[in-house]
Amino acid sequence: MKIHINGEPLNLENGGNIEENGKAKDTSVADALQQYLSQKQQEMSFAVALNSDFVNKSQYASTLLKDGDSIDVLFPIHGG
Repeated sequence: MKIHINGEPLNLENGGNIEENGKAKDTSVADALQQYLSQKQQEMSFAVALNSDFVNKSQYASTLLKDGDSIDVLFPIHGG
């Protein structure tokens, strides 16, 4: 599956997730973020939009991706 995160192409092979019965598992926003973000970034606060629609953090694991989807990850900017 090919998606874009912050404008960068990312090829996901069903997130690399295989269920116990050997079938490929659907890929979620959480799966893509785990592959794309560093461990440090995953621990930070950020907002996610899927195809320009905000996704609540509680829905990352249940929001499934389709080929061609676009995710934007937005980190807060500090300063003044």
